Amino acid sequence: MSHEETSDFVGDIQHMTPDDQELEACQFHTGQTFTASCSQCDQLVCLKCIVSTHKGHTFEDLSDLHEVCSKMILQIKDEKIEKKMAVLLKESESAEKSVKKIQELNSLTESEIQGHYLSCKERLDRDRDQLLLILESDLKKAEERQKKVLENLSGTRKDLQNIVNVQKDGNMVRNIQLYRKLQSKYEKNVRGSLEENKISARKSKFLAQSEHLNILGDCHVVPAFELYGVFQISLGTISTLRNLLEDETWVSGVQTPSTLRLHVPHSKNKSAIKYKVNKGFVYSLAFTKENTVVLMTFVSIHEIRAYDVQHVDDKGVVFVDTRKLFPLGLEVSQNGDVYACASERYSKDMSKNTERGILRISKTGQVLNFFQFEENVGKFIFHYPSCLTENIDGSLCVIDRQSHFSGRVVALNTFGKKLFTYERPPSVSANEEMDLKYITHDKFGNILISDCMNNRVHMISKSGVFISLIFCPDEEISVQRPEALHVDMFDNLWIGCRSQNPNTLTCQVMKIRMNFQ
Repeated sequence: MSHEETSDFVGDIQHMTPDDQELEACQFHTGQTFTASCSQCDQLVCLKCIVSTHKGHTFEDLSDLHEVCSKMILQIKDEKIEKKMAVLLKESESAEKSVKKIQELNSLTESEIQGHYLSCKERLDRDRDQLLLILESDLKKAEERQKKVLENLSGTRKDLQNIVNVQKDGNMVRNIQLYRKLQSKYEKNVRGSLEENKISARKSKFLAQSEHLNILGDCHVVPAFELYGVFQISLGTISTLRNLLEDETWVSGVQTPSTLRLHVPHSKNKSAIKYKVNKGFVYSLAFTKENTVVLMTFVSIHEIRAYDVQHVDDKGVVFVDTRKLFPLGLEVSQNGDVYACASERYSKDMSKNTERGILRISKTGQVLNFFQFEENVGKFIFHYPSCLTENIDGSLCVIDRQSHFSGRVVALNTFGKKLFTYERPPSVSANEEMDLKYITHDKFGNILISDCMNNRVHMISKSGVFISLIFCPDEEISVQRPEALHVDMFDNLWIGCRSQNPNTLTCQVMKIRMNFQ
């Protein structure tokens, strides 16, 4: 539409509200409304604009442009806005669910913290009252003893003064009477100095064990480590490590593919007792509470066998037949039940598609539970559970192998519900491989995990909080490819690792004292 064709254009007269009038009014010419669109300037214009600043330009009628714009608006609405609206609605629902979930978790955590706080406070109050009663009783006994000692001292002084007076007087009768009195008092009922009532300093049980604990019961204190001894062993692999006595430890492993042995080192200077076991490679062993029976798993059979500790060379007896499952890592629980890692296949395949989990077995060898699924989602918990330890709170801490060069810790409660997982320290990059392989715990419930690839041991709390990396290559005590771990009842940490000699592939067992003072 040319300028000449629109010189007489007046447009349609419509009734407009003040807002509409302001919206459709030309900002350059007062009292004029838009009547067309300048094609060259892409701008709405009024009649005065057409004959002045836009003179000679081409124009489009607003009614024609309105129809085109309406179609484009509908297209944008259908293709863009409604799709975006659907996405935003889903995101809104997801965000709302996340908010609710976090609120629930926060509420649950707050409730748990409050419960722990009240429990700790109640325990502290109870132990405080008990300790105060003990101290008050000790003070009362000490005061009574002090009173008796003062009375005896006063009586003894009188006797000394009597002796002086009688000896000075020289009276024979009084001298004999005094002797009989002193004989009756000092020679017939002589009380030795060791008979006095001694009071020893004491701490309450909770003070001794909770000095370094936080409100959740975790001990975040890294103990001091002292190397006590190193046992050299002619094995190429150590599969498991347990001890019976403070200076005696059992090691199972392989020296060559054809020689399968158990080693019992007695001291640094004595050779180990070596037992041959005919069933195959001993993967794991555990002792019953009485330390008279040792349970063993083998990689070649579907059973756990029991052996008399004094006659390990015998064939033993079948403790439990695990049917189609291969038993791997073993642990005897606090109540005498047996926990065993189990897998449908003993193979290099470490995926969740294979039937794998934790067997709970009674003292009589009856399978009670098989923990393998997560309750909420119904998926397999483990890739390849290889070894485990029962912590002081009854939780099961399991090494779950995800590949030959990586692993993680999965903690379950006594009902098989997953409590937490641990894969790496928070400061370590996600790209760094963590070959977590063996696991044990100390008297506070802190969990120790060997990191075979990185030559170190991880220490985490019983609730899964990272505490420290210990025995690193730059530490005073260093280990080479740490494998089996075990903490005994004497606070000794036993580590099965590669020998420090670079020219041999043999192993060694290190005995390390843990001092929490």
